[in-house]
Parts: sequence; structure tokens; C-alpha cells
Amino acid sequence: MELTFDDTQATALLEALGLPADTNDLDLIVATAVDLAAQVNALDPAKPSTVAAAAARNGMEVIDKDTAEALRRDAQEGRKIAAAAARAKVEAAVDDAVTKGKITPARRKHWVSLIEADPAMADVLAKYPDEMAVPMSEVGHSADSTNLAEPAAWFYE
Repeated sequence: MELTFDDTQATALLEALGLPADTNDLDLIVATAVDLAAQVNALDPAKPSTVAAAAARNGMEVIDKDTAEALRRDAQEGRKIAAAAARAKVEAAVDDAVTKGKITPARRKHWVSLIEADPAMADVLAKYPDEMAVPMSEVGHSADSTNLAEPAAWFYE
């Protein structure tokens, strides 16, 4: 039986076999086809090694279901911890601003929400001057006016 191919069929065959388009050696073409058939026959899709090899060729890694679930669970827990740490950092910045009198304690919740929505607002809050909203240091007092060199006229004697 003699097989004949036109140019289009010959090009398609060589391309499918992975051979250069100018290959004329019929023995090479047959040997390549036999080799590829043997490789396909050796592949058993039911064998885990075949699946792992196919995954590795495509840049993937095969893991069992329990390991994947553990990784997902750990990742979720990590996201929760990161969110809690970020919130703690925001609350610490706002509490520091309240302590320094930059904002009133009543505005604490507002600033926490504001910074969580826009982290750049933490820089704005940090630039507020100390004691802007609430004076935290004493301004004066009426204790012991006898130490004045000349008591003012309006002092009680």
C-alpha cells in the first residue's frame, strides 16, 4: 500500500510530529511517529505519576485535597490577622491623636473609619498640631501670687 500526501498534508504531518518542514527522510518520519505512539501508550492517565508529570510540564504542582484545604484555611487566618493588625495600627494612631489633644475623644470613631477608608488620612491627622482641639497643658493658675516682684493691680491681696 502506498500513501501519498499533497504539500498541505505533508506539512501538517511534519508539524504534528514536531519535525522541520523541510524533512525528506521517510525513515525519520516513521521512527518519530513510532516513538510518539510508544510514549502515548506508556501514559496511563489513571496513574498519579502521569498526572503529576503533566502538571509539572505546565508549571503546576499537584497537592492532595487535605493540604489544599489547610493552605486555604491558613491563608484565611493570615488575612484575618493582617486585618486585625492594620486596625490596631489605625486605632493606635487615633488614640495617640486623642492623647495629644489633636482631636476630641468623641471624634475617635470617625477618624478610625476615615483612616480605614483612606490610609492617607493618617498622615493628615499626624500633621494636626498638638492641643488643637483640647488643651492638655495648664495655661495658668491662681496659686501663690506672692512670688511676683510687683503684683498686678487686679490681684487680690
